[in-house]
Amino acid sequence: MSQPTWHLIKASTKEEYGPLSHEALIGLSAEAKISSMDKLSNDGRQTWRRAPMVQELKMDWLIQMPDLYLYGPTNVSTIQEFLATGDIDESVTLINCVDGSESRLRDLAFFKVSPQQVRSVSSTNNGTQWPDLSKNSGDVMLQQRVKLLEKQVMEYQRSLDEWQRAHSILKQQFIEATGREPL
Repeated sequence: MSQPTWHLIKASTKEEYGPLSHEALIGLSAEAKISSMDKLSNDGRQTWRRAPMVQELKMDWLIQMPDLYLYGPTNVSTIQEFLATGDIDESVTLINCVDGSESRLRDLAFFKVSPQQVRSVSSTNNGTQWPDLSKNSGDVMLQQRVKLLEKQVMEYQRSLDEWQRAHSILKQQFIEATGREPL
């Protein structure tokens, strides 16, 4: 049995996208490109549901923003997007729409293993899903995690190199301006 195709209507633009495969829909969700106001159909555009009603998107979280505005419901990918862009930090309160519990982001298991510092399509959901033990996917998930960590190390090294260049330039400017080495 093949998976259904999906159609998406963006609430912000009223544009319709599709047909989309199940994988493409999950990819858009992983890129934080589906909002809680968007509508989806998987029955040939006969009926439409808001994105949070599509269980596969796991839009189970409300974010209590610093100004107490509630955003969502949304998914882990969007939470990571907000974290990476600085819209929220790890002390923000999240409300689980499934069980009604409230937690600080830093206390949730998915935060502790999520790639919140590096946001990309390939890394967004790494660590946010539990492995499917029936498929023996532990080795694959471990390999994905290693690749993510290697990518993070390269990006951190690139940032460090940029900071060292900037430091060198500033140090040289200080020496030229004062005639002495900085303390």
